[in-house]
Amino acid sequence: MPREDRRIHILRSAAHIFLERGFDATSMNEVAERAGVTKPGLYYHFDGKRELLFAIMSYAMDVLERDTGAAVAAAATAEGRLRGILHAHARLMAGELESPVSILVIDEIEALEPRRREEITARKRAYFDSIRGSLEELAAAGELRPVDPTTATFSLLGMVMWLVKWYEPGGRLGSEEVAAQVTELAMGAVLRPVADPVESLA
Repeated sequence: MPREDRRIHILRSAAHIFLERGFDATSMNEVAERAGVTKPGLYYHFDGKRELLFAIMSYAMDVLERDTGAAVAAAATAEGRLRGILHAHARLMAGELESPVSILVIDEIEALEPRRREEITARKRAYFDSIRGSLEELAAAGELRPVDPTTATFSLLGMVMWLVKWYEPGGRLGSEEVAAQVTELAMGAVLRPVADPVESLA
């Protein structure tokens, strides 16, 4: 296995066991066993458990920024950008590979060293601002329901991130279908309804 692939495999394996047992209750020996590497091999990639946790969160943010950034680049309107961001995020949260990595950014951020926590928090804030910015554009154009953009941003993120708590891959609905439905529900919650042409003539 190439070095970078092995590193990502370790990150994903560690994320699973941290979620199952909790960060504090998990040893590096257990991480090495779950990842199928030796303990020296694990320390070759990561200096310690907190650096491993930081690497997991950094990887999660890399993937989120990559996928949502591609969606933003492909959109021509504020509505398109918001829809693309939410759908890309929902796909990550419903996916088997990256969802455990992503949820640790929420569940275990306090376990990071202060300077590492500040780095991840700054990236989270920038992502939050990208969603709020799209909502503010929609509000300025009269396309947003009468809701505060900051409140709406927290609510949308809550809806998307809660996916990891209830969605189980391999069930009746596939991850793509679930992501699409959650995106439509989220957009419907914040967009002002378009007037029915028949009703507008009444």
